[in-house]
Amino acid sequence: MLEDALSVEELVPLEGGGFITGVNLEDAAAGAEVHLPPSTDIPAEIRSNGHKIGITMPKPGNRAKATIGPNKEIQYDNRDGSMTTAIPKEGGSLQFINTLSHGDAPTEYVYKLDLPPQAKMSLTPEGGVQIIGSDGAYLGGATAPWARDVAGNPVATEFKIRGKNIVQEVHHSNLPDSSYPVVADPWFGIHLYYQPFYSFVSQGYKVNVTPTSWGQQNRAFEMWWAHRDEVVSKMGNNAWRWTNSIQEQFYCHIHGYPASLPTYNMESWRPTINWSISLVQYRCNPYDGAWS
Repeated sequence: MLEDALSVEELVPLEGGGFITGVNLEDAAAGAEVHLPPSTDIPAEIRSNGHKIGITMPKPGNRAKATIGPNKEIQYDNRDGSMTTAIPKEGGSLQFINTLSHGDAPTEYVYKLDLPPQAKMSLTPEGGVQIIGSDGAYLGGATAPWARDVAGNPVATEFKIRGKNIVQEVHHSNLPDSSYPVVADPWFGIHLYYQPFYSFVSQGYKVNVTPTSWGQQNRAFEMWWAHRDEVVSKMGNNAWRWTNSIQEQFYCHIHGYPASLPTYNMESWRPTINWSISLVQYRCNPYDGAWS
């Protein structure tokens, strides 16, 4: 979960406090940025695809100040037995790690979201959250939460939606003292893919797309429409290259994770074969039968 985290050296201080992610070329092409505030009473922001999501961290009334932790991460001490660590990720997503130091730490962690007007949140079948705009477009969301004790054992946790708030409940009150610290994670993001690129060979063209780490985690069947819509939107004037064959190959690559990583290559000359048949018989590349 932390292998694609950005280090503090890749964060640029903002005037007046706080930090912004250093923007690499792939993230710049997607317009992806993460802003971290100087204290928890100010929202963090994820910016991508022309819109943004503001996220107020737990306990904003405590006004915990941003500090640099021992591993060069940005931390906020909530002074209630919990510490919130903000971890910007490559690709423009933002993970929070709440560290619960003892049994008196809170069992609820509330994230207030600043969303576009009429945007709606709903729970996914996997327990995450998706945010849908008034026009039906996918705006972002949060992966299903997890929590673990000091030995790595799972601790029961789930999201609940209360108005514009995402509440993570962590059921740790009955754990023995030896189970602490407990860590609990929500992970927020917007864009699922980097900018598509194209290659041309004698048979035709290839549409190549690379999922972000957040996109890799949000690949449930119910999300495939959002994957498709984002890639087609990012193709711009090349959207005409998106054919039924390309789409079935794309769905096959999503379901073929992780064998299909790091980049999904969809070829224009391949026949239109249903993704489920293509996965089993041809590894998403009918009729060659090899990953590409």
